Amino acid sequence: MGSAFKVGRVFGIVIEIHPSWLLILAFLSWSLSDGLFPSQYKSWSTAAYWATGITAAVLLFVTVLIHELAHALVAKHRGLDVPRITLFIFGGVSHLERQPSSAGEEFQIAAAGPATSLVISALTGIAGLLARGMLEQIEAICFYLAFVNLALAVFNILPGFPLDGGRVLRSIAWKRTGSFRKATRIASSVGEMFGYGLIIAGFVVLLTGGLLDGLWLAFIGWFLLGAARNEAAGTQLEGVLSRLSARQVMREDFRSVTPGTPLQEIVDDLMVGHGERAVIVANDGGVLGIITVNDIRTVPREQWPNVPAQRVMTPRENVLTVDADRPAVEVLMLLGEKGLNQVPVIEDGRMVGLITRREILERVQLAETLRPDGGTEDSPNPGGG
Repeated sequence: MGSAFKVGRVFGIVIEIHPSWLLILAFLSWSLSDGLFPSQYKSWSTAAYWATGITAAVLLFVTVLIHELAHALVAKHRGLDVPRITLFIFGGVSHLERQPSSAGEEFQIAAAGPATSLVISALTGIAGLLARGMLEQIEAICFYLAFVNLALAVFNILPGFPLDGGRVLRSIAWKRTGSFRKATRIASSVGEMFGYGLIIAGFVVLLTGGLLDGLWLAFIGWFLLGAARNEAAGTQLEGVLSRLSARQVMREDFRSVTPGTPLQEIVDDLMVGHGERAVIVANDGGVLGIITVNDIRTVPREQWPNVPAQRVMTPRENVLTVDADRPAVEVLMLLGEKGLNQVPVIEDGRMVGLITRREILERVQLAETLRPDGGTEDSPNPGGG
């Protein structure tokens, strides 16, 4: 959800809009104004079609926001912080600070969204009936919102993890197995099958002549397939790293060079020779900066023998660092958000280690290999409520 921009705050929750939301808003406005409403109501002016279409598209995302706020408010009531909600091309997502701490908690949070969409569908349907024969534009908007929110509730309750239905499925599996991670694997597997099913259905629709509908189904299936896999991977990472700090996953034997070391020597001896992607530049024990593969790529290859490290290194004051006691899972998230492969670890103003993304992931793989299959933990948050 990178590059989203803040548009407001509701109940203390930041509301963000991803640029993809603007694309779907424009597409919906066009399809309603130039397709759906003209086919149902023949006597409107062009301006009326567009005004009604744009209004309906905007109000649809207002109802999507209400759907997400329902998740968020139930989560906050259960003691989970929800820092922000992001609206994007497929609707919206509530960002919880942590996973629910019990199966019942997850069930309540997941079910709140579809239940809210059903209520919105009923209310807008009634409003449409009341407006019938009085003002066609209001009638059209209300019936459209009623239909789409009903479809949204039905779609979300399908067991396509991480849709709401997939989370309900996980809560049920969690309750039955007593293991959050086993329940996540079950729900993710079902979610992957659901994603594959939508992709196959999309190709079938394509072959029968439904170009746009087929592409859209396949695209949603591809998105859900990736989301289910990412959710399972994220749970695996969190389960292993939640008990570790930066100090426990850092390397203390990080490589260093003097400021005058030629780039060619760094590449040959350390990066190619030992597989290092980052090297510390130090002088008399004092860290001056860090030089990475990306830094070296900024220099033409023929100049490497004559360019010293200090000329292209990132100075220490510009290097992102983490405290030695920072949770390892937060460090990994930071690496992903900033697009970094490594980050120095600082303690009392002194560099004491280096954390690389590759070694964190290798640690997770090792832990998973040594962990008995299935697990017995009933909460993803040790010590949590």
